[in-house]
Amino acid sequence: MATFLQNITAAPQLVHTLLPPYEVPELIVMGGVIVENRGRGPAKNVKIVLEYDDASADKIRHLQVVSEAEYILRGGGEQQSFATIRLRQLGPGQRVVVYFSGPTRIQPHVTVTHYAG
Repeated sequence: MATFLQNITAAPQLVHTLLPPYEVPELIVMGGVIVENRGRGPAKNVKIVLEYDDASADKIRHLQVVSEAEYILRGGGEQQSFATIRLRQLGPGQRVVVYFSGPTRIQPHVTVTHYAG
């Protein structure tokens, strides 16, 4: 029973917050997403995906990742309608901030997943 309770309390809890867009009129719209592990255990094999619905119209113009953990851009990015970022592990209290810019105020859909393995 104690091991079961330790596993629950040591579980990761990934939370993402989409930042409101900031527009430089007639030039560009900037936004971002913060992904943080609020749990007590590490989140392994983290995948962060940003994607626009209308792939033909909305493209990421600039992308910058600020991370407390090592990451890799696995696909998409600048001049694409999506970006996929992978981290082997996001420890308790660590976070990743993904800044992006595009032509319109339309926010991308963001999904964050992880799995142990």
